[in-house]
Amino acid sequence: IEIENVVFDAEEEFESAVETYAVGAAEKNIDLNYYMDPTIATKLKGDPTKIKEIIINLLSNAIKFTSYGGEINLTIKKTHEEGDLNPKITFSVQDNGIGMTKDQQSRIFEAFSQADVSVTRKYGGTGLGLTISSQFVELMGGELKLESAKDQGTTFYFSLPLEEIISNEVNYIHAFNDITIGKYEQDIPTKLDNYLEDYFKYFGPAVKHFESVGALKELIDNNICKNYWIDIDKAKQNILDAIGNMDKSKLIVIANVTSRATIEELKIDQDNVIYKPLTLSKLKTVLLNSAASSPQIVEEVLPMHATKFDAKVLVTEDNIINQKLIKRILEEHGITVDLANNGLESFEKRRANDYDLLFMDIQMPVMDGIEATHEILDYEEDEEIPHIPIVALTANALKGDRERFLNEGMDEYITKPIETAELLYVLNKFLSHKSDLVVSNTPAETTNTKPVVEEKEVIVEKVIEEPITMDDSISLDTDQDDGAIALESEPAVEVPKKILIAKKFLLERRVLVKVIENLGYPYESLESLDNFETELNSDKYDIVFADTDLLTENISQLHNNLDIITTRKSKEEIEDLIRRQRG
Repeated sequence: IEIENVVFDAEEEFESAVETYAVGAAEKNIDLNYYMDPTIATKLKGDPTKIKEIIINLLSNAIKFTSYGGEINLTIKKTHEEGDLNPKITFSVQDNGIGMTKDQQSRIFEAFSQADVSVTRKYGGTGLGLTISSQFVELMGGELKLESAKDQGTTFYFSLPLEEIISNEVNYIHAFNDITIGKYEQDIPTKLDNYLEDYFKYFGPAVKHFESVGALKELIDNNICKNYWIDIDKAKQNILDAIGNMDKSKLIVIANVTSRATIEELKIDQDNVIYKPLTLSKLKTVLLNSAASSPQIVEEVLPMHATKFDAKVLVTEDNIINQKLIKRILEEHGITVDLANNGLESFEKRRANDYDLLFMDIQMPVMDGIEATHEILDYEEDEEIPHIPIVALTANALKGDRERFLNEGMDEYITKPIETAELLYVLNKFLSHKSDLVVSNTPAETTNTKPVVEEKEVIVEKVIEEPITMDDSISLDTDQDDGAIALESEPAVEVPKKILIAKKFLLERRVLVKVIENLGYPYESLESLDNFETELNSDKYDIVFADTDLLTENISQLHNNLDIITTRKSKEEIEDLIRRQRG
């Protein structure tokens, strides 16, 4: 079994795993609750596929062995264990199902094991799932453990040393301090209530609780709440009757997918419904929508961080466009960059200069990256000089690649096209002793369809100053050392079109504006969406960020040549998407 070690979006991957069982849990009227520690970095490094397989297996068993009306809680938290220098990510799946005796627990990880024959007959077996899950956890540096008691439920849990990737993300901590929300809570708070309270402490909104119709009406009369959050699956009938007569635009309803009939009966718009399980992304979306009319929040949400490195790096890459891209990214982080076009040049430059880090392409003419690595290692050994870490650059992200490159003497690898988050991970791994954190709180400016044409000063996390075209690459030889390749015979590509931002919510517009400005591309941001179709017809754009409800069937058919993005994405995802589209 091979374990991958790749950068992945933790929020997206883990949420997709829990959403797999949303309907199955709802059909048994099981409360499937999910909590992901919001302090965990968006990007982690590890094997997302195997982690998801483990989560899915544990959830499948939990639903199988939990009776109608039960409860399952999946939590993902950052933890510190005694003796650990770095935090771990701890996963836990807890149910209040049939549970196990001590004897049954001792056999549960054996292949095709089951508590006893009667349990197998009633619930079915666990098959190889737990056995394989346990092996996966061990291969990733953890141990799958359990706590259980007969008729009192079971908790499976494991901790993994997943590395958190430092990247320039939107910072949501206390970002919504200026919002007040009303929240329904029963006499005895549910697990979902507790999770929501933890989320609200992190995100910052003030919370006014109400347990009765009278308390709800008082909050409405005082008009201090942006909206009112109610779990209609737990609400008393008099609360449901009361919300049936109130302004639905201020309602945020949390419900199982099986509660659609109640939602329709109450005439609640789908945009105001959070279907269980409540996830971090769903919660952020609702809070962002609530904050759309509160521009003072924007400056709190947008502070960005970037690491600068006082370091010298050698990049060995035979593709001149890739050279320019990685050089620009590294220089934006304060790094001095030398370039080599093949392994032989790389070896010669390593012998002649001191570097803090080497990036080495694998497939190159004259001498490939593996052979160059061997030559450099032999040179360092013969001369008895300190080893400079070598990072492989490869377009192949095949399983086992990392192990193969490490076996050849390299110290790490990243895949092409290069993602900023993964590059920052490598830089922090090897150059943390030469780093310095820089903070920028400059808010982005939004304008009404005003294109950006002036030069921008270098700001935090600006990756590319201007669009990369083949024509740009011709001048590269002035930036490179002797021997660098210039692609003079390649034809120039026409200047890219603009990027259109058509987003209803101010915060989304400003995030997109900030990212696109940092990349240096021209854009237009619509403050009035009435002109959306007219702008599309102008043929000025090749990338469009728009709300889903703007895309009529007619628009989709007429403009199928456009790259129209409607889903909410992180800053890194936006950057990578634009770079790939622009080639």
